[in-house]
Amino acid sequence: MKKMIVIIGLVAGFAYYAGSHGITLGNIGDWFEESNISETLKNTLNKTLELAEEKQVAEKAGILIDDLKEKVSD
Repeated sequence: MKKMIVIIGLVAGFAYYAGSHGITLGNIGDWFEESNISETLKNTLNKTLELAEEKQVAEKAGILIDDLKEKVSD
């Protein structure tokens, strides 16, 4: 119940601030378009996936190298 009251208070505060400064949904949409937020998110996601794939490849390579070392030492 307390969380709900806090969230409602925050929303009311943001709404009051936006209303007092004349900010509309159109202004917010324009800001997203100008800032290329969606493009930035796509680039960040792609880079994160690339890093995850590189890490997986490095781990698999390390396992293969360890296996080869064991086979050679035997």
